Amino acid sequence: MNETATWSWQARDATGRLLRGTQAATDAAEVASRLRSEGRVVLSIDRAMRDGIHSAVKRNLFVGKASSAAVAAFIRQLSVMLDAGVPVVEALEVIRLQTADQRLSNELMVVRDEVENGGSLSDAFSRFPSTFPPVAVGLVRAAEAVGDLSGMFEQLADWLQRDQRIRRQVRSALAYPVLLAMVGSLITILLVTFVMPRFEAIYAQRSADLPPLTEAVLGVGRFITSGWKIWVPSLFGAVVLATFARRTKLVNRMLEFIRFDAPLLRSVIRPADLARTTRTLGVLLTAGVPLLDAISICRGLSPWSRWSRFWDRIEEGARNGDGIADRFEAGELVPGSARAMIAAGERSGRLPAVLNRVADAADEDLEVAVKRVSVMLEPLAIVVLGSVIGVVAIALLLPVFKMSTIAAG
Repeated sequence: MNETATWSWQARDATGRLLRGTQAATDAAEVASRLRSEGRVVLSIDRAMRDGIHSAVKRNLFVGKASSAAVAAFIRQLSVMLDAGVPVVEALEVIRLQTADQRLSNELMVVRDEVENGGSLSDAFSRFPSTFPPVAVGLVRAAEAVGDLSGMFEQLADWLQRDQRIRRQVRSALAYPVLLAMVGSLITILLVTFVMPRFEAIYAQRSADLPPLTEAVLGVGRFITSGWKIWVPSLFGAVVLATFARRTKLVNRMLEFIRFDAPLLRSVIRPADLARTTRTLGVLLTAGVPLLDAISICRGLSPWSRWSRFWDRIEEGARNGDGIADRFEAGELVPGSARAMIAAGERSGRLPAVLNRVADAADEDLEVAVKRVSVMLEPLAIVVLGSVIGVVAIALLLPVFKMSTIAAG
């Protein structure tokens, strides 16, 4: 006997009014038949969250998203298990029980139940866009169409691994200078708030006239220790103002200019963007995803307007039947060598393979750029840090030198 389940549905009545509701039935076809018999146009039918389990899972999910490393490991394990002939539902359950990421485990419970109840894996993934990006959903949907889930998951795992590698490389270029800046700021604050005031008391006992530099540094220390009622609300207000300002077009244009045109950032960001974009497009086209759908998925890779305009040009060329190579030529985000390779790949009918080659070349450029930026930023950060601490040390010692001169005279 078939199990009776609860189904949620959406439909329109004879007047076009949208209706929603739930019905108990053995399958979706039974619900659709009832709705049509009532003169309604069926829009969607989904199985309701069984016994409240899914709803409880979704309510208990953490605010943060599943770690990218855990997702990549899940995709790789799922590829291996499917290639070994393990059914999808069983593979999802085994991996769910093994993963240490609680967020991912909870989401896989929902995915498993959706697939077990007859839903598609791609639709189940699409319920969690923060964990499974549109690229993953598009690739799985294409694999379901051709019946090669295991092979597609292997490609998806490779894509996720390379994407994580790009992110790590960009972060590594900035991690050391940021760490130095944080340590230097902490040391400077300790010097001006704890060390300098103690020497000020010694100077006051000897009635020494403090140099302007020393007075200035001591003033900064007093403001930090006693003026917190001013600078704490000011700092909070600045953070709030920056949050709202980030949504304005002017600030977005300024940030975009810094990201794409600042010399050091540009040398790292541009090859990283190019590698991610071309590899994603190449993987999607290799998987058989239609070009326009692949462009739509790639559009969501970057929120910046320059990339949005770039994909607008690519989409226009694809819709007009002109191809996409000429549109790559028109973009300033792709270097000349990459444009020539893409044009040759389109002419020869090997565009997906060429796009992957362009991504590999961009990966190599990114590695060189990260090393170059690290070599430049590390000594620069040390010089800046040393200069700040040096100014504080000079301000600390100037009165000592002055008193020594007076005593010797």
